[in-house]
Amino acid sequence: MKVLGLVASPRKLGNSEILVKEMLASLPAEVDKAMIHLPSLQIEACKACYACLPEDKNCMISDDLAFLLERIKEADAVILASACYFLGSHTSIKTITDRLIAVMANSREFSGKKCVTATVYGIPGWDGYAREAVNNFARFLHLDVVGDMQVQAASPGEVVEPEILATARKLANQLIDPAAAPVSAAEAVLACQVCGSSMLQVRPSGQVRCSMCNAGGELKADGEGYTIVFEKTGHRRFSQEGMAEHGRLLEEVKKSYIANRQELFRRRKPYDAYDWWVVREGK
Repeated sequence: MKVLGLVASPRKLGNSEILVKEMLASLPAEVDKAMIHLPSLQIEACKACYACLPEDKNCMISDDLAFLLERIKEADAVILASACYFLGSHTSIKTITDRLIAVMANSREFSGKKCVTATVYGIPGWDGYAREAVNNFARFLHLDVVGDMQVQAASPGEVVEPEILATARKLANQLIDPAAAPVSAAEAVLACQVCGSSMLQVRPSGQVRCSMCNAGGELKADGEGYTIVFEKTGHRRFSQEGMAEHGRLLEEVKKSYIANRQELFRRRKPYDAYDWWVVREGK
């Protein structure tokens, strides 16, 4: 078995790196272990060119994304840890996630690999959507997120506490023990029953929509508090069917642009004359 640890924090021996190493170290000796430092990879931003949409096409940008995806393909399970930056995950997670449109049609190559995630935030109450962003990264690759943890730890090394490290080891055990008790950072809040996200939109009517996977449900009073009953019909955004549908929709957008590009160029042309760009000297 091969387990790949992905660290999304620029700090050397920061809390994210420590948690990944603690998880890997807790696995049996026969497990093949490897790590990748995501901020060190040279991965450019998505150009929204849509050249990668057909199933037989790869991303046109030549950088380290192909290297990363190949390492994930080779792994049997994945550990992903990120620091929280201004309510979100580290920039490397967002940059790579934007590029995952390139593998939308080929996500079956990653499907089913178990994954656990950890997010570390510095200030109480400032965890934001970092957990959701990290888990979405995994789900867009159809990795099976079987557990996650959130830790409040600002300075490098603060996660080295017995209780925190014990939780990390329990999380790692999810990757190798099918009977392991679930570990989730969302246990104490109302969360999506489909993807586990806590980012829910609640309308005055009591209707609920998950902002991440688009699952719908209804808020219900159960005597002691509230619960959400989610609909069980239809495929979800992170399912292979949902991703395939999204790919088809984007291809229709691309075809529509090609068919109407002359008219769209005419609409855009007047704005070309507004030249207020600030250019740094020497560039």
